[in-house]
Parts: sequence; C-alpha cells; structure tokens
Amino acid sequence: MLRRALTILVLAGSLRAEKVVLDRVAAAAGQQVVTLSAIRRHLRILALVDNSPLEDTPEARRKAADRLIDQALIHREIELSRYAAPTRAEAEARIQDFIKQRNVTQQQYEALLARYGFNEDDFTAEVLWRISVTRFIDFRFSPGVQISDDEIKKYYTSEFVPQFRRRAPDAPTPPLDDVRDQVAQVLMLRKTNLAVDQWLAQMRATVKVRYFDAVLGAEASK
Repeated sequence: MLRRALTILVLAGSLRAEKVVLDRVAAAAGQQVVTLSAIRRHLRILALVDNSPLEDTPEARRKAADRLIDQALIHREIELSRYAAPTRAEAEARIQDFIKQRNVTQQQYEALLARYGFNEDDFTAEVLWRISVTRFIDFRFSPGVQISDDEIKKYYTSEFVPQFRRRAPDAPTPPLDDVRDQVAQVLMLRKTNLAVDQWLAQMRATVKVRYFDAVLGAEASK
C-alpha cells in the first residue's frame, strides 16, 4: 500500500508476461509515496467495507491520497514505537463479524471480495492494519483525554436532546443519568479524533507533502 522510493514512475515488472506495468506516484510525504494503484485499492476497500458504489473520481482520489499519507505517517510511528502487532486470530474474529453483518455464506464472502478485486489474504491484511491503527490511537491518545461533568451536561443539552427530539418527537426524552455513559463515549471519541488530527498536522509539518494532479485526475480504470 505504501512505497518508499520517491519517483514519478514506479515500475513493476512481470517476468512471466515479460511486460512492464507503470504505476504512477500520485502523492508524496517526504520519502514516502502514494501510488495511483494504492489509491484505487483504497477506494475499492472503502466501497467493500461501506457497502457503497465505487467512486473513482479526482476528488475521491485526492481524499484517498490524504488518508493514505496519514496512514503512512501512522505506520512510521507504529514501527518506531514498536507497538504490539495484532494477531491473525483477532483479524479472523473481525472478519467473522463482517460476514455476519453482511449475512453471507463463506462462498458468498469470497465472491464479494473477488468482485472488488481482493482475496481473503488481502482482506485479512487490511483488517490487521485497521486493528493496528485503532490500537495505536487507543494507546497513544485516549489515555490523555479527560471529560468533565460540565462538558457532559453541555453536550446533553445542546446536542443530544435536540437530536433525540428530531429522531423521536413523540418519545419521552431520556434523562441525563440514563445516557451519561453514552454521552461520555461520544465526547471521548470526539476529543480523541481531535488529538489525532492535531498530531497528524504536526507530523505533516515536518515533511514536504506533494500532490500530482495529473495523476490524480487520470482517467479511471474500467
């Protein structure tokens, strides 16, 4: 998914076919690059996981390039800090949850992966990576997040209650004590995401980030 050599063209040769395939670099952060094939792969993964149509447009590619640059920075930090890698058993448990949510058989699951250009090993690797990122965020940022009672009350009054009444205008609004833990979790996630965004902004400031618009706007693959 990530490439280390900073070049405008990455050559991937096939000895059997005796053919050279060009993989263009679409973005770069320092010495780490994001190729067009990595972006297309990322877009297919998103469509698969979100159960949504594949969107391979210049705008979608630019957003994907941003996400992959962030992932490259996180990957570098995970390697430097030597966080424990998730096990295959953890990934298999997540995959079984995915299969149950989609309500498909094993054969249908494999066909679903193939429809988006993946096999089981590809998807397992993606799930392992997502677990690694979640674990990194939990260990690195979540412990420093504090939620005050005033923040809980403010969120309940200004956000939870109005949203609940819009969704269920005829239902009685649950009291704060009944949803306190739920509100705290929302605020915890919000603050953690903010901390991650701030850290990524700091990391981006230490490297030169470039986007190659001619590649990002190239004709989508059929």
